[in-house]
This record gives sequence, C-alpha cells and structure tokens, in this order.
Amino acid sequence: MAFKDFVPMEHMNFQMNRVACYGDIACREEDLWEIAADMPEFDPLNWFEQWNKIAIRAEDQGRTMHAAYYHRMSEFFLHGGDPRKLHAYESFQRCFYQAVDASAFERTEVPYEGSSLPMLKLKAANEKGVLLLHGGFDSFIEEFYPEMKRMADCGYSMVIFEGPGQGRALKRGLKMTYEWERPVSAVLDHLGLDQINLIGVSLGGYLALRAAAFEPRIRRVVAYDIIYDFFDVLLAKVPVEMRDQLRRMIEQGQQDEVNALMRAVGQTNDVVAWALEHGMYISGTDSPFGYLEHFMKYSTKDISGRITQDVLLMAGENDHLVPVELYPKQKEALTAARSVTGMLYGQETGMDQHCQVGNPRKAIDDIIAWLESFKD
Repeated sequence: MAFKDFVPMEHMNFQMNRVACYGDIACREEDLWEIAADMPEFDPLNWFEQWNKIAIRAEDQGRTMHAAYYHRMSEFFLHGGDPRKLHAYESFQRCFYQAVDASAFERTEVPYEGSSLPMLKLKAANEKGVLLLHGGFDSFIEEFYPEMKRMADCGYSMVIFEGPGQGRALKRGLKMTYEWERPVSAVLDHLGLDQINLIGVSLGGYLALRAAAFEPRIRRVVAYDIIYDFFDVLLAKVPVEMRDQLRRMIEQGQQDEVNALMRAVGQTNDVVAWALEHGMYISGTDSPFGYLEHFMKYSTKDISGRITQDVLLMAGENDHLVPVELYPKQKEALTAARSVTGMLYGQETGMDQHCQVGNPRKAIDDIIAWLESFKD
C-alpha cells in the first residue's frame, strides 16, 4: 500500500493512512475519500462525526472490522473527558471482537500495582518463538491485529499488552510511566517468560529500549520507530532556540512562564492544543508544564549504554513526528549492545513515514527476517 494524500493537514492525513495501509482488512478506501472531502481543516468534532457516520454505516452493512477501525478513529482527537470518546472506544471493542474469531485469542489480565494490564495472546501453529509487543502514545492492542496475524502466520506466537497510559489500562486510571521495565517485568513474571524478543511501536521505540536496559530477560529488542529523546519529538516543529529555552525553563521550574507560552501556542495551533490535552490525559498531569516535565524523562540518552541485547532500529526519512536526525544519534548511543542493525527507509520503499505506515507488511517481514538472521 502507498501512503496517500487524503487531506492537506499532515497529522490528520497520517491518521487516515494508519487505517488505509491495512487495505481491505481495516477499511473500504472509498469511505475514507468520502469523509476526506468533508474535512477541510482540523476540527476534532467534525473528525468524530465523519468517522462515526461511516462506522455506523459499516455496522449496518455487516462490515464489522471496518466499523471497528472507524470507531477507533472517531475517538482519536476527542478530549479524554468527552463521553463520546468512551462510547466510541466501547463500540470499537464490540465491533472488533464480533469481527474476529475470538476463540483464536486468549484475552487475559496481568496483575500490576493494584490493578491489571490487558493482554492478548495468539498461538502460532508451528511455534518458532514468542514475541512480546506493545504500543506507545496512542494505540490499542486490538489495532495490531494485522501485525499479530502476520507474525503468527510466520510461526511466532504473539503476546500484546497495554501498559500504563494505554487503552483499557489508562481507562482504569493507570497513567503512563517512563520506567517501562515495570510493566514488562510484570508481564514476564505473569507468563513465566525468559529470553524474550520485545517489539515497541512508535513511542514504544523508547519504552522497549528502556525496558531492555533494566530487564535481562529481554534477549532482542526492536524499536519500531526510534525516539531517542521524546522532548525533541514533541517540539520538533518548534525552532531549536525556542526548544532549548523551554528545556531550560522547565529545568528551572518556571511553571507559570511555560504554561503561558504553551497555551499561547495552542491558541494558534489546534494540533498543539490537542497534543497538550492528550499528553496531560495519559500522563495524569494538569498543566503544559507538568506534561512537558513528565515527558522530558522519556529519553534513551542516559540509558542506551546499559543496553546489551541485539537491537533493531527502524526509521523513516519522511517521518513527520520523529526528526530523522535522531536516528544516527540513537544508533551511535548503543555502545554496549551485542549487535545493532539499522533500517532507515527512503521514499522509494513506501516505508518512509512514521512506523512505516504505507507498507506495514514489509516492515513486519523485515522484523521477522532480522530475528531469523540469528542462528541461536
């Protein structure tokens, strides 16, 4: 699948491609072109209404997997406290489990710090190994169904979980943590797994590397997109001078000044305003200062030298979220890794966008080929 230009707004267009890249599994492409014509600008309520419209129609037509993905997209830009967000999420869950063969999955819960983490397991017919996968800033485990099925078809049993700040775990009140070794260790303890291969998607590219730095039961780790420094990712569109100034202001505790500055930016940029609200929602912070201070901790600069596993780094040259210059920085920082393999995809591959949206099947095949390049 090629990355398509549905709408001119970059972030909205990327979200539409997240669905389109799965082809008939997740959507009927003419549905996406239909609603794209009615989304001339970034408007979270209009975005919800357009996706909700085609979700209901898909349900009426018996296309329940399409409806699931449409319901998921409908809630994407809604504020955390909007009741429509929860309703859309519940509709997404309902449609998804109607669409798949539920007997193929094992749905379970992992005890975690007085609560639990949702988990899906899919057993491969002729198992070569077990892969543990998690998302990042804004994904649900069910969204990874195409990747899960492809990997299982290739002989790898899949374990996918939602950690703090993600999916149902977030809805239970578990806020995101930069110490990702904690949920990963809970999953490994619960399943009795050792020498596991771990894949982190999007912000998961930081989270998985962080877990590998502190969890020796991880054997190999895939950053299925690199992050390196999430503060630089969050402020990628901000001039470097302003970025450095903000970092100093946060380090010096200038809360009022940072809040005023970020709210002023949000008033002129709806996407920034959404990112601030969503970031506060998943991190449990109550101000732009708190949000930025929290996510400043999501950096591998100080922990990359602790990572001793085999590492695969994946990045796209035209990633609109993660600046491409972070890729060599991450690669060079892995000084103690047993091996480091980097895959930087150019436009000619169709995989040059964030998380290789545009050709995710080839990305999964590349991960599998990398895993199978090891003889032990």
